[in-house]
Amino acid sequence: MTPEEQLIKRYFDAFNRHDIEGVMACYHEEPVIVGPTGKRCVGRAEVRRSYETEFAVFPDGHCELRVCTGNSGHGVAESLFHGTSSKGKVEAIGAEVMEIMDGKIKEIRDYHQPVPAKAA
Repeated sequence: MTPEEQLIKRYFDAFNRHDIEGVMACYHEEPVIVGPTGKRCVGRAEVRRSYETEFAVFPDGHCELRVCTGNSGHGVAESLFHGTSSKGKVEAIGAEVMEIMDGKIKEIRDYHQPVPAKAA
């Protein structure tokens, strides 16, 4: 397993425990998250606030890591997100493309999209 793949697995493990300190330990000093809609979170305070909000909105939120690969400062993870908010159950599938610098996540570009509801 490459160092990039180990980092991705640590990040997902911390995310699934809703361990904000563990998640932030995976990030570079100047992180960037680009969400599926193009919204950008820049800097540690904004990134932290984004995760704190997500953990509060989806108290049972969990990402099932399906594919993970990384090398030479880049990583890609495909996951299936499951969570329940006050509006009901949510499932989304997609990839996160990562730029990794100095052994930390510098940028994540998140491409998750909602999973269509199952036919009755």
